[in-house]
Amino acid sequence: MGFARRNMQTTKGMKNINFPHWQEKDWIEKSEQSLKGKKIEKLSTDTYENIKLKPLYFRSEQECSQFPGVPDFRRGIEAFACDQQSWRIAQCLTATSEEELIKKIKAAIQSGQTAISFSPQKDYSYESLFTTFAKDYHYSVDANTYQLQLLTKLSSVRGSEHAQGFIAADSLAQLATDGFLEKSIEENYDKLANNIQYASDKLPQLRTILVDTTPYHNGGANAIQELAISLATAVFHIEELLKRNVPIQTLLSKLVFQYSIGSNFYMEIAKIRAARMLWSQIAKAYGGSAANQKMVISARTSSFTKTMYDPYVNILRAGNEAFAAAVAGVQYLHVSPFNEPEGQGTSFSERIARNTQLILKEEAFLTKTSDPAGGSWYIEELTDNIAQKAWELFLQIDESGGILASLQKGKVQAQVASVMEKRKQDIFTRKQTIIGTNMYANLNDQPLKVTKDQQTSPSSAAIIIQAIPQNRLADPYEKLRAFSEKQTHQPTIGLICLGKMKEFKPRADFMVGFLSPGGIKAEWSDEIENFESIKKFIQKTNCSTYCLCASDEKYEQDGYALAQEMKALFPNKRLYMAGQPLNKEKWMALGISDFIHSRSNCFETLSSLLMEMEETTHA
Repeated sequence: MGFARRNMQTTKGMKNINFPHWQEKDWIEKSEQSLKGKKIEKLSTDTYENIKLKPLYFRSEQECSQFPGVPDFRRGIEAFACDQQSWRIAQCLTATSEEELIKKIKAAIQSGQTAISFSPQKDYSYESLFTTFAKDYHYSVDANTYQLQLLTKLSSVRGSEHAQGFIAADSLAQLATDGFLEKSIEENYDKLANNIQYASDKLPQLRTILVDTTPYHNGGANAIQELAISLATAVFHIEELLKRNVPIQTLLSKLVFQYSIGSNFYMEIAKIRAARMLWSQIAKAYGGSAANQKMVISARTSSFTKTMYDPYVNILRAGNEAFAAAVAGVQYLHVSPFNEPEGQGTSFSERIARNTQLILKEEAFLTKTSDPAGGSWYIEELTDNIAQKAWELFLQIDESGGILASLQKGKVQAQVASVMEKRKQDIFTRKQTIIGTNMYANLNDQPLKVTKDQQTSPSSAAIIIQAIPQNRLADPYEKLRAFSEKQTHQPTIGLICLGKMKEFKPRADFMVGFLSPGGIKAEWSDEIENFESIKKFIQKTNCSTYCLCASDEKYEQDGYALAQEMKALFPNKRLYMAGQPLNKEKWMALGISDFIHSRSNCFETLSSLLMEMEETTHA
């Protein structure tokens, strides 16, 4: 039989094959077989949003929009985003002068940036900047208290009526961050209403009302809290501005929402999709037109997830977050430079951040597909779960008097702090890993130079609340490292390695990894078979603290006698043990201070060790 004939018959046979239609119970049965009889529910995990993530997802009976660009807009606000302008690269640039800022923006545009973004400074006039970039550019600017100045300067330049994007402000976000507003809420919204009217006349395509959830994200809020707060903030903006006779269609057309994108990839995609769903319903309830039901989103990769130590890992973190934002379908995106905690980017770090977006566009081809996440049963169900829970929380905030009243009563702060505490406990116990900080820390690493601004509320402030602390998740461990590095001598713990290499190495390796997040060096002994070797090692190293490392069998065989002899000869030396033996009381009676193992609270243990070693040093 010739090749062509055989190939035709094979192809015909393949077309006639019918594959079995597997049911949900079949998938569960197969999965549990691979788990050797364990129930599949064992693989479920809980999130900070109190959503249980299932190991398997199946088609949902709940209907959702079939195409992007149509209600409920979960799939995006444009029908064919890949055929139009995709998200705009809006790297927020920093500079020490207006002249430097103009040079950096020019260089960034030549290198692929597609929106002008910067943090306003009180010493800049911005006249030269807007003269240079007035026409044919999109803006992505959180104006803060400088909004009127920026709008006035921009509108005075010829051709500025074509300016697009946003130069917007959110006084509630400023209040949540700083804990105060110098002017009353009434004065702030009077000012905002005037700015909106001014911009509508002079800069008709520019958006001027910002809903910024970054302060809550940096406080540790979960995705549901971020969404509920954003909706409550938007509604508060609308209600206040309606009182000032700003037309509803104008309000809806001037809104832009800003979200930070965290490290939980699928959760962040679902968060943005759920945000569009919920906002479309609120805008519709206000009588918004079809166009005004679309949510315009500016996204920022999270500063909450970035670290001082091992800072180049921040490039990977920002890449993961930018990927999620792009897949979710945002309109503006800022990718934080890897040295963001320092507060001032460099030409190198800003270039790497910008190129992260260009890679996603030009090399990963994310602009070639409309809503890549659409149709995933996992993401669709997660989107529905987030939307439902966020709506319930939004209603609770509304029933409490709205977002301002909730901030004044401290309810929002308490809810956010509750989630932050859970996050901290997870990094303390290393249930959540921060590479280079609480896991795989490098003792030779040079950290970024980070300074914290001390914000105090002026006596003349019109409104004062409890500010939401602006955190980075890694901060507690970074303080431990900083404490260690300030010591005259590097904190060191001696590892007493009992037996042969194969008997002690697993636990010795564990101890090295456990101690390094606190900046503590682990110094190994040679293979130890008798107390004389321990004695020589202690005399050589003269550490204040030691830790036994061996297998359970070796502990039982030789450990008791060696620990007893050590305590008798070196009563002032503290002795720990790697592992979790059954007869803890017996070991503690022999002088073991504590047991260090995979379930130990790493942060608390390191804090205790460092305090003990400092006390010994200064004794």
